[in-house]
Amino acid sequence: MKRFLSLSIALILMLACVSGAVAESKGTIGVIPKSTLYDFYLFVHAGADAAAAEYGYDVYWQGTATDTDDAGQLRIIEDMDIMGVDAIVLSAINSPSTDPKLAQLSIPVISFDDTTQSCLSTITVDHYTAAAAAADYMAEKIEPGKVAVISAVAGTDVIQQRESGFVDRAEELGFEVVGVFHSEGDRERAANIMQDLLVEYPDLVGVFCTNEGSTAGTCMTIRDEDAQELVVVGYDTSDEIVHCIYDGYLDAVISQNPYGLGYNSVVAAIEAVEGKTDFDKVTYSDSVLITAENIHDAEIIQVLDPTGEYGYQ
Repeated sequence: MKRFLSLSIALILMLACVSGAVAESKGTIGVIPKSTLYDFYLFVHAGADAAAAEYGYDVYWQGTATDTDDAGQLRIIEDMDIMGVDAIVLSAINSPSTDPKLAQLSIPVISFDDTTQSCLSTITVDHYTAAAAAADYMAEKIEPGKVAVISAVAGTDVIQQRESGFVDRAEELGFEVVGVFHSEGDRERAANIMQDLLVEYPDLVGVFCTNEGSTAGTCMTIRDEDAQELVVVGYDTSDEIVHCIYDGYLDAVISQNPYGLGYNSVVAAIEAVEGKTDFDKVTYSDSVLITAENIHDAEIIQVLDPTGEYGYQ
């Protein structure tokens, strides 16, 4: 009984906060990232807030601490539905288990990054093509040889697209992919995998990393083992990853423009709230390959630091 009362009070307090915001705006968009673990989602949040403010709405942002807490994300969806948000923007941890819950909702749902069936539209990057570009970049820098993939969580749709895009293209170009190694996106695990690879494959020439955590961890080992002769291409950006490029531990990184993902997803949700129904099932957002050669370009800085928080030049 005490637990029920505590939950009820918590929900009432959250509803009061949302209601207070709605009184001064057109409505509230609930935004649920895959997790709050990575800097990537800080920029998604900033883009979501900017879009909501521009259109006279508020954002209620909540995510799980890790990108494997499927049950936790389902509870957040339920809570937001109870709170009465006008629409939900979601990056699903596990689409097959999330879809039945979304299908029960009477409010619009826009997904970003990961595709879900029970949504009006998905705003995402063509991850397969973006990852293939990483292999093309490697081919420009080195002769074909042994390469590895240090990946994140096995089995997730987006990660599988990134793995396949790189592996397929790398093999077409004559590279030998020695394996795909999953780190759960954890920096320390990725660092340890990279250390093992250096020992097992002394003739390794390149590494592709599929998310922010695996990229950061790989770069830790490249730095600690003085292994800058390897060509390393990462995926997703953070301040740490930008400095890895500055310092020569990372050759290139693929950015999804997370600010743009957050902005465009919330705009789509607002359009749905205001009556739009004819959405494309998938809308592709541009990705960009960032290297030491272009990292100081104005358009790249805008992707890396859209709010000006880091002061990149």
